[in-house]
Amino acid sequence: MAVLRELAGDITKAVGINHLDVEPMARSASNMTMLLRGGGQVFFAKIYTDADLNALDANLRYDREKEILSQRWPVPTPTMVYSADVERVIVTREVPGHGFKHFMDEGRTLEALGMMARWIAGFHASADPQPRDETLWDHFSQYEELEGNAAFADLRGLLQSVPLTEYVLTKGDCTAHNFKFNENGAIGLDFEGAAYRAKEYDLVSMIRGLASLTGESIEAMTDVVVQQYATVRDIDDQEATKAAVRALVEVTDY
Repeated sequence: MAVLRELAGDITKAVGINHLDVEPMARSASNMTMLLRGGGQVFFAKIYTDADLNALDANLRYDREKEILSQRWPVPTPTMVYSADVERVIVTREVPGHGFKHFMDEGRTLEALGMMARWIAGFHASADPQPRDETLWDHFSQYEELEGNAAFADLRGLLQSVPLTEYVLTKGDCTAHNFKFNENGAIGLDFEGAAYRAKEYDLVSMIRGLASLTGESIEAMTDVVVQQYATVRDIDDQEATKAAVRALVEVTDY
């Protein structure tokens, strides 16, 4: 709050509104989000912190998100209206639409998941990939402690059989609360974790937390995610990708 008070004049000037009311919205160990209201408009201010010692450096996360939001993408993203590098603050316009819970309440979980998958595919297709010559095992083994992890070690044969020929620009943190939905589809929010990785990283992230939350099976969600992703961006072997994603959902927690 103190940071926003110090920046109030710059922010109001940037958005063209004389006064903004500030309301706390969410707080985590890595950032704080504030709701800004004024002149019939709504904005979100995100402040990046280093309180979480396990998280990436706050400057790096701020720089990543600012870089993404500073560019134009063929998929919808929030509109950044203000940023302060020293204070690590980004202000974006409100993204109109429903949250994921709206679809859960209406029994349309898989429909929303399909919209998320299509958005992710479009985002992956938006930046040039980085050529690789490895397997999914080479990539995903870095995210887990292998010693004593029998479940993950059992995946070795499966993941070694899936070639990894490219890294794509992944969104990172594809949990359902990081998307909004309107009549045109999904809109991705939060790009702190954006980085070049295997595409499966985002696919697994979309599904992992939803099985217990929604009651949908991992198999059904994986089928929807892979099939809908492939309608936007080609997947060479959908069945192999489904098998790998299903298995990774069960054992990863990155």
